[in-house]
Amino acid sequence: MVAVALAVLAEIPADPPAPRPAQIRPAMLVWRIGTNDTAGPSGMIEAVTRATFRNRPTWRVTHYADDPAASTTNDFDLYDVDAETLVPLRSVMRNPGLSLELDFTKDALTLRKKDETGTSIERIPLKTPVMPEGPGLRVFVASLPLKEGYAARFHSVDRWSGKEASRVKPMTLTVTGRRIVDTAMGKRDAFEVLIRPDDGSFRIAQRVRVEPPHYPFWMEYVRGTTNLVSEVTAMAIEPQSSSSRGESPRRFRGAPP
Repeated sequence: MVAVALAVLAEIPADPPAPRPAQIRPAMLVWRIGTNDTAGPSGMIEAVTRATFRNRPTWRVTHYADDPAASTTNDFDLYDVDAETLVPLRSVMRNPGLSLELDFTKDALTLRKKDETGTSIERIPLKTPVMPEGPGLRVFVASLPLKEGYAARFHSVDRWSGKEASRVKPMTLTVTGRRIVDTAMGKRDAFEVLIRPDDGSFRIAQRVRVEPPHYPFWMEYVRGTTNLVSEVTAMAIEPQSSSSRGESPRRFRGAPP
């Protein structure tokens, strides 16, 4: 099995993928997180918007509860990537008991974590270009030239595993198939995408739109004993014509264009 895996990896292009930022469009996705959780799923809103960070145009992906008033804290998970290159610029997450910040420069990453045990700071050298993770993964996948058989190799930072340089992990992204899937919005044509690091510490499976931007309908996240299945129940994507003119997104609908 190891030999087969190595043979497959050897066939995957070693160069970083070539994202097409022009494919990305502002969007809003409504998620049911943890559909396989015995306690029942929770709701989340995911917003993809244009923004600015340190005078650089960005794509910003923000996660927040579907009912923010139900929380006594300002919970969110935010990620900024450069609008032209999609390189990560920063990530900020806040929830009860945890604050996590990732501040990227060209050559290094500073990770600040604050929880009930105290505050820690890691400075992580970046000896190779990295692509977004966490919420930033959304626009990265959306921008790729996906097709059946597509495969790419890249590096990203693992916010949950490793220490300093060991957090920078080589990754593989593959399109494992294409099929019609049942979604909360009806039947949709989808690519099946698999993302995983070489060390096998986690796995992300997605069913994404065949037409760009490749936003997801469904996702499974596996790490250790955690297995989290989530689905999109509604999606609104700004039409290409108004996106290019910088107009506001269209009225929210329950189905993608």
